Amino acid sequence: MDPIEHARLALMAADDGDAVAAQTHLSDAQGRARAIARRDRQVVEIAALVISGRRERAAGLALVHTSEFPADIDLLARVVTSK
Repeated sequence: MDPIEHARLALMAADDGDAVAAQTHLSDAQGRARAIARRDRQVVEIAALVISGRRERAAGLALVHTSEFPADIDLLARVVTSK
């Protein structure tokens, strides 16, 4: 499973109130992201910010990210607007 999928699962678990599963998936995403492209690392970081409650920072980083990677706009819109 790729880091973005783990980040997505972490966000879903956080939305469901399962902090343990969210942290597990987030740790997996962060561990795998070290060996992948900067694009993927940024998406994982944005998910981590959302999960930690730093939505304003996540939204700002998402704006910067989508200026460089416009194809990710739909993905990040879902990430920063999740519960």
